Amino acid sequence: MNFALPRRTLALTSGIAISLLVISCSSTEAPQDSGSDSGSDTHQVTTSLGTIDVPDSVESVVIIDGRRDLDIAVAFGLPIVGMPVEVEAPPEIPGPLTDATSTLLADGVPELFPRNTVDVESIARVAPDLIIGRDEVVEDIYDQLSAIAPVLPVGSTGSGVAWQDDVEAVGAALNLQDKADEIIAEYDTRVAEVKRDNADAIAGTVVLPISTSDEGGISVGRDRSPSIALIDIGARFGSAWEAATPEVEYGPETITAAADAAAIIAAITSEEDLRTMNANALWTSLPAVANNRIVRTDKFTNDGGPLTALWSLDLVEQLYA
Repeated sequence: MNFALPRRTLALTSGIAISLLVISCSSTEAPQDSGSDSGSDTHQVTTSLGTIDVPDSVESVVIIDGRRDLDIAVAFGLPIVGMPVEVEAPPEIPGPLTDATSTLLADGVPELFPRNTVDVESIARVAPDLIIGRDEVVEDIYDQLSAIAPVLPVGSTGSGVAWQDDVEAVGAALNLQDKADEIIAEYDTRVAEVKRDNADAIAGTVVLPISTSDEGGISVGRDRSPSIALIDIGARFGSAWEAATPEVEYGPETITAAADAAAIIAAITSEEDLRTMNANALWTSLPAVANNRIVRTDKFTNDGGPLTALWSLDLVEQLYA
């Protein structure tokens, strides 16, 4: 059965998707009804959507959303056996998960359903012993998914959950706390390196992270991954940043709001989007554009996990080069 998922933002009261309540239990207790028949011991984990019995040894994982959930699963090296197909204008430039996705496909991991349309029957056929998905996506079909395997939700920038919180929570849920610490420490170390190696440029350059719209406008969002990376390294932001609470949009005729930025990280996903922007004289006359101080990425970089965060730091370093 296919479930088309609504586009909306879930207001979470907990602040993180997975509470760190983990209680050991033996396999002699009543198991959760799931597609796994391994019979291995389990432990209980309380999440924002309910309490689940997680196998002590996870051998197969299905990814639901293909964004932060996939990012985190790859960072932990989890055994992925199914994931969604990207259908939202596949990126025309490499992104943070491009190589990881290519590797999974080369290894024979099936794409089970188009992103934003979850096929529960396809998930059941691969019989995972764990499902990981974005909280906003899995909430409405939680019971159907839980009948197959325990569901471990992760958050998003839209629901106000930092990827570090999700990494810590997934690490606790899967008894991989040391790996979680390692993942977060890698990012922190990289932040320190970027700050040290680009200190003068960071202090002397006004920057702005933007995304383009279908109509040729731009938006600035404080909660997006490149924005967070810029915050972490102590960037100086253009005036449009102050209007973002947490986001602000400018139409094609008001793009000059970005005129005081000397360098811009621009999420321009497709070549068509790029042509639309370049057809606007107000865009091409921006100092950052005229001086070729644009670092291009795509909209898929706006949210993610540790791999996306590290990728965003690479973009930041290019910005100050």
